[in-house]
Amino acid sequence: MKRALAISAFGLVMLAAGGVAAADNPALEKKNLTIAVGGSISQMNKVAYFVALNRKYFEQEGLIVESNAFASGTAALQSLVGGSADVAEGAYEHTLRMQTKGVDITCLVPYGRYPGNVLVVRKSEADKIKTVADLKGKKIGVSAPGSSTHNFVAGLMERAGVSWKDASYISIGTGPSAVAAMKSGGELDALVNLDPAINTLVDGGDAVILSDSRTAAGTQQAFGGGYLADCLMVKNDFLKANPNTSQAIVNAVVHAMQWLKTASIDDIIKSLPPSYYKSGEAIYRVSLQRNLPAFQWDGLVNQEAAQNVLNSIGVIDPALKRAKIDFSLTYDNKRVETALQKYHSPVLQ
Repeated sequence: MKRALAISAFGLVMLAAGGVAAADNPALEKKNLTIAVGGSISQMNKVAYFVALNRKYFEQEGLIVESNAFASGTAALQSLVGGSADVAEGAYEHTLRMQTKGVDITCLVPYGRYPGNVLVVRKSEADKIKTVADLKGKKIGVSAPGSSTHNFVAGLMERAGVSWKDASYISIGTGPSAVAAMKSGGELDALVNLDPAINTLVDGGDAVILSDSRTAAGTQQAFGGGYLADCLMVKNDFLKANPNTSQAIVNAVVHAMQWLKTASIDDIIKSLPPSYYKSGEAIYRVSLQRNLPAFQWDGLVNQEAAQNVLNSIGVIDPALKRAKIDFSLTYDNKRVETALQKYHSPVLQ
């Protein structure tokens, strides 16, 4: 009789535990997801996302992810808006731009608190271009017209008292294409890009840094305060129809950011496929070290950071400054806060 009671008690405990697990992991409305990734997979601003992907944190949340790389953030955004992707990986600024066009997009989970853009000058021109104001009349390489790299240098020029229109801008892409553009001849005087392209150029003796937003100090100098860089974003219709799936997406990325708080460079390298750093592991390691503070973060957004993004992109597109942006439709900390309750401390696995 005592044994039977013990078994019954054990069964009740297991049922209770099962009930808690079910509450913690509600049924997903959509398990299979297609995520459109904008830009080179080797860029540092994507590390937290790729850690979540390759350490199978999405799978741990019950999701099956197909991650597709696109040439640019704009192309990835088009895939999201067009319906061929459920989620897009890219710059938060897209949520602001699209709202003015009648398309509501939410940044589900941000994982970059510093933009990571770096303005460099060709080494041979460094004695002539010593300040941002000296870029007047110069040729500057940016990843694409209207891109975050374009906005970055335009804002710097305006704050330096020089119209951004007083320089010429050449589209050079990111990663290897950006490196090649600076190395091949003297067409460019300066360029803005991300790591590992920047480290390749600077450590290789081809360029010197003029402005650097890979750190808190550099971001403060460039934008006057906090900033909001890359995130995973969805259309608000998707969010309404798939609240549990959306939370699972956030959980996976927050899990990755918590893991990154204690991960060594070796840990991170081992968590990524070799193809991600095939251009050179040594440079990739240096890039990780220099960008680590950007993604050792909880992912909580403040209004100042979101406003600074709007101020930045409003330099090239003044109409955005006049637009009535509802920031509450572009991010919501509640899902991140819920994920932080689940992964409240760095998870070592």
